[in-house]
Amino acid sequence: MASSRQLKGKIRAVRNIGQITKAMQMVAATKMRKSQQVALNARPYAKKSFALLLHLFKQAGKEEVESIFMRQSEGKKIALVVITSDKGLAGSFNSSVLRAGQRFVAENPETEIVAVGKKGRDFFKNRGATIAAEFFQFSDIITFADVKPLADWIVQAYESRQYGKIVVCSNQFVSALVQKVEIRQILPLEIDQLQQTIEGIVPKTGKYSELDQEEQESRKELSYTLEPSREAVIQSLVRNLIQAQIAYFVFESNASEHSARMVAMKNATENANRLQEELTLALNKARQAAITQELSEISTAKETLTAE
Repeated sequence: MASSRQLKGKIRAVRNIGQITKAMQMVAATKMRKSQQVALNARPYAKKSFALLLHLFKQAGKEEVESIFMRQSEGKKIALVVITSDKGLAGSFNSSVLRAGQRFVAENPETEIVAVGKKGRDFFKNRGATIAAEFFQFSDIITFADVKPLADWIVQAYESRQYGKIVVCSNQFVSALVQKVEIRQILPLEIDQLQQTIEGIVPKTGKYSELDQEEQESRKELSYTLEPSREAVIQSLVRNLIQAQIAYFVFESNASEHSARMVAMKNATENANRLQEELTLALNKARQAAITQELSEISTAKETLTAE
């Protein structure tokens, strides 16, 4: 059994750790609320934007849709945009994304990594993967200005035919306790992929879930009159909406990161408190044993002296 001095040292260390994790939990909770608000506020805009793009593509003819953003280059490489965090202590937030990204790379050896966050960059660099670009040191609460360099790089890389397909691997925010890893294709644009993205934006329950019902009630094939031409409008619109789509994925990941870190620090604080209680109980038992031993020695000495 550890001595009383050792137990006291462990209790002090655990108490200090608990204070640190409690402070980190409170900071993460504040950031979580702000990042959640950003992600939730972006959902109605993202849903309407993608719905508009989907309507235009459904109405467009074959010649009009055979643009650079809807035509896949055969035999070209794949760019996998892996969105992680710069910092750790976020539970399984990073590891779940990295496992999914690693499986995708194993299935598609021609993949190059676009690392968003230091954790993803370090993970794939240590495993010999090709890092095509890296973006990190975003704001704690990510804004569109933070995402724009990433969005511009993706659009430019696809327009210049460097890649035949661009895919995003990231966490989607479901709730403070639940984050879901998803791999979604950004480019080339496909109607099925757009439909899946639209369906995944609005949750089945909770905030903004009513938008799904509104969309179902108003879902109809709309007819647009476009000037100067449908192709010119689509080409101009697509660039902006691709940037909005990328920003949406990053916003969702940012909210998931702070939520995961808050939960991880909460669990760490609870574990520290439980361990402190166990160590305190062990210390009390050690004290009680020492007192009992001293009393036993005194009683034995007294009996010996009396007998003499």
